[in-house]
Amino acid sequence: MGASVLMLVTNGFRPDPRVAKEAEALAQDGHDVTVLAWDRERSFPERDEHRGAHIVRLRTGRAGSMLSFLVNYPLFFVRGLMAALRRDDDIVHSHDFDTLPLGFLISWMKRIPLVFDAHENYAQMIAIDAPPAVPRLVLWLEGVLTRRADLVITVSEVHAAHMRPNARHGVVLVENCINMPDDIPEPRPEGRELRLLYVGTLEPMRYILESIDAIRGLGGCVYELAGWGRLEEEVRKRTDGQVRFLGFLQHRDMLRKMASSDVVICLLDPSNQNYVGNSPTKIYEAMAVGVPVLTTGGTTSGDLVSREGCGLVIDWSEENYLRAIEALRDPRRRQEFGRAGRAAAEREYNWDNMKRRLLDGYRQALRSR
Repeated sequence: MGASVLMLVTNGFRPDPRVAKEAEALAQDGHDVTVLAWDRERSFPERDEHRGAHIVRLRTGRAGSMLSFLVNYPLFFVRGLMAALRRDDDIVHSHDFDTLPLGFLISWMKRIPLVFDAHENYAQMIAIDAPPAVPRLVLWLEGVLTRRADLVITVSEVHAAHMRPNARHGVVLVENCINMPDDIPEPRPEGRELRLLYVGTLEPMRYILESIDAIRGLGGCVYELAGWGRLEEEVRKRTDGQVRFLGFLQHRDMLRKMASSDVVICLLDPSNQNYVGNSPTKIYEAMAVGVPVLTTGGTTSGDLVSREGCGLVIDWSEENYLRAIEALRDPRRRQEFGRAGRAAAEREYNWDNMKRRLLDGYRQALRSR
């Protein structure tokens, strides 16, 4: 008999790829999964279903900025607590630190196990925008509440090392991998223009605008971008025949677009400590569809790409970027990188392997109470 699982997430579940994969895996294992999501955009159905999981969305005022987030977060917290107390769940699963206090309170009041699933180093992530005292407070509170969790999950070894001192039962590493898609387009013909693709959040410190500006006038090259975020308007302003903005793509559409591209761009500024330890889903997806990656050194992403030989790793500068683009014009080199990434994904970096870790962790957590 499976458990009743309540997942907490502070986005509208568009769906969130990581949350969706974990919810589906638990549902397939016989658990009754409900995702309690905060519809900050007020643009999704209040109730929905996704691959065996129930989606319940709570609405507040729109929360598109840090200030509006802070204003509306208490309302989400109270409504989430009231909704949870009306339910009869066996385990609560907090996705990221911003749902951890709520998850802990639900766990304590209902005497059920708590799962803390850290997608980011939250203190480092908000350090860019928040006064220094706020990340320090978050770091302290995260340590206190992590010690109360029955299962701690994260996305990379860097984040796991940060969390282990406070994790009573160790840390389970569930990386943002996917299984091999079964409808990958045929490789593009050689001799056509080089197609670069960026897909993901359009946020600062990812060299998004810099990488667009650097290729201006570079012949035989097209740069396509998809996603959403604070830089969306700036990206739109830069679109022309060479730079194309695709907006938000559903996951299957995104994978097909990625598979028909030549290079996936995933550049992260290593001066952002959260980016150093991040494990971007797009790199694992590029590996799964056999497309080379261009990323930055001094990051978990760079270490992965270097170790598996599935792309190029650079220290950011316009000169290094353009040199890498020129190197990636060679179709035989791209083919070698693509094959190496695909082989690594089949061997190790796939969702079947990560799902086993998740389900084993759940069984242990449920036994601990």
